[in-house]
Amino acid sequence: MSKISRMMVVVLVAMGFSSVALAQKMGQGFDQRRLFFGAGLSSNSTDGADNHPLGFQFFGGYNFGEFAPKFQLDAEVGYMDSGKFKSNQFGFNLGGSAKGLWATAVPRYMITPQIELITRLGYDFGDDDGLMFGVGAGYILNPHLKLRAEYVIRDNINSLQFNVVFYPW
Repeated sequence: MSKISRMMVVVLVAMGFSSVALAQKMGQGFDQRRLFFGAGLSSNSTDGADNHPLGFQFFGGYNFGEFAPKFQLDAEVGYMDSGKFKSNQFGFNLGGSAKGLWATAVPRYMITPQIELITRLGYDFGDDDGLMFGVGAGYILNPHLKLRAEYVIRDNINSLQFNVVFYPW
């Protein structure tokens, strides 16, 4: 296991423990019914690329509940793959992709019982490491299923994402 992989594991474990501590501090205790999972597709762009490759992401998270009227807070940890970029700069075809783990805080504002606005702020630990920020909206189909559209900005790659979020309990 490389030094970077070990660091990512330590960070993810620390985030997990801090998430449980925050939930307990908010008077809830850890509740597995607040866990959720998701996956989606993304159209990605970067400077110097001649295409917008189709990528994917999958993630898991924990909902801490309402912290102010109509505001909720989630923590999410996931993996993304940007797809393969193509560049024809200077007559060369240079291909590349970005992959890796990320972790974010996701505040959500409920406009109606079915529609929410979301923001995200966190860190990408992968090939495009650095801060990441996103904005978007979600539509809650039922208590177990949600659709989301987001625009996420990383250091080098911007993504238009479409995700499905599943609450199993």
